Amino acid sequence: MSYETKYIFATLPKTQRGQPLVLGCDPKGKNFLYTNGNSVIIRNIDNPAIADIYTEHSCPVNVAKYSPSGFYIASGDQSGKIRIWDTVNKEHILKNEFHPIGGPIKDIAWSFDNQRMVVVGEGRERFGHVFMAETGTSVGEISGQSKPINSCDFRPTRPFRLITGSEDNTIAVFEGPPFKFKMTKQEHTRFVQAVRYSPSGNLFASAGFDGKVFIYDGINSDLIGEIGSPAHQGGVYGVAWKPMEVNY
Repeated sequence: MSYETKYIFATLPKTQRGQPLVLGCDPKGKNFLYTNGNSVIIRNIDNPAIADIYTEHSCPVNVAKYSPSGFYIASGDQSGKIRIWDTVNKEHILKNEFHPIGGPIKDIAWSFDNQRMVVVGEGRERFGHVFMAETGTSVGEISGQSKPINSCDFRPTRPFRLITGSEDNTIAVFEGPPFKFKMTKQEHTRFVQAVRYSPSGNLFASAGFDGKVFIYDGINSDLIGEIGSPAHQGGVYGVAWKPMEVNY
């Protein structure tokens, strides 16, 4: 008797009290990503019974993100290791492996041209690193924040910008490449949990444990306004933009 796989009933994401869960989105709009234990789960949006599971990490994985092209996924784990692997082959062939920070990775962002990557988290010597996805070569320095960094994002168009949100309650803005610290934004009064650029790059949003969501200009980083007063009675763990970017 022969057998074939019809469905994979994948586990749900593993959550941790007080920590955001970062979902990865397929640029083609077909799949989404999340992690549980040492695995990355690739799940079909229309039919969640269609799933694939990547199991090559040796310790718990915290975050996984598609490249803008959709051909690669980068996943980051508790040890500070990044694995970049393809989405085309069933075997998910490893393209590169780097160890950019010496501690848990909390977020990953790709540049719009698929060439650069920033990772942030709880490293012992630094809280983030920006580098070339092909070679691992540094293309700047993530500095200016004094506590672990929870979130990061690349501006999805030129001129290049990079933002990070930290447990020191600040948002840091970087210009490059090579990326250099430009300024901090200090509107939040508690941990900044998420920062995300709008699809055009004209705006970016931040969300924090203080329940506040702020909108900033995507080029000069000036504060435009606050959503609600506050946006949520509890902490805000994530933020996302709709494609038309008038909604979030």
